[in-house]
Amino acid sequence: MDHNSRITPEELFPADLTILDDTEVEVLNSKVRRELDAEYLDSNPEPETEGRLEELTTELNRRDLVTAQPPHETGDPLEPTTGICQGE
Repeated sequence: MDHNSRITPEELFPADLTILDDTEVEVLNSKVRRELDAEYLDSNPEPETEGRLEELTTELNRRDLVTAQPPHETGDPLEPTTGICQGE
C-alpha cells in the first residue's frame, strides 16, 4: 500500500540532503518520522528508516547552526583580532 505521508525503506531517498531546500528536507523528515511510527506499531523499526532519520536530523541541525551564526561584516571570520583600535 502506497502512503503519501510516509516514505518506506524501499522507496528512493536522496543521497545528498544538502542540495534540497529547507521545505523538502522538512517534508522528508516528517515522512520518515511517520514511517518510523508505523514501523514501531507493526513490529520493530527498520534500520534503513532509523538511518534516514539520523541523516535528516544531522542535516537539520547543520542548517540550524548555519542560520544561528551571526553574519560577519568585514574581514575573514576566522582571522584572530588584536583588540587594538586603529587610528587612536
